[in-house]
Parts: sequence; structure tokens; C-alpha cells
Amino acid sequence: MSFTYKVLVSDMELLAAALSEINVTVAVKSGAGIVEPGGPIRAYTPNSVRIRGLSYNRELHEFRVNGERN
Repeated sequence: MSFTYKVLVSDMELLAAALSEINVTVAVKSGAGIVEPGGPIRAYTPNSVRIRGLSYNRELHEFRVNGERN
């Protein structure tokens, strides 16, 4: 069994994740690693996503939903 993730990019994907209250991992797009290990999205704008009281720039970070793959 391997693990994979989906990167949330569109407003619709972010809205669905926020409404589902699933954990979203925040990573730096430049490949510097994971910034936030996971939490539900509390708000988002065209420029940022708020998770656990912190706002992350959408151009600098990617937002991942973990999934399981067989």
C-alpha cells in the first residue's frame, strides 16, 4: 500500500476541503518541505489560505490532501 496526495489549487477544491473539514498539509512550492503538518481550512481568499490561525500565501505554498492508494 502506498500513499499519495492531491494538491488543492482551485477555489472549488479549497471550498470542498473547508466544508469537509479534512486535514490539509501545507508545503513550500520551492521544495523546502512541509510547513504545516495538517489542519482544516478555516478561510481562504484569492491570495491566501488560513489553517490553524496562520495564513499561507497561495503563490508560495501548496495545499495537499492525503490519500491512500493500493
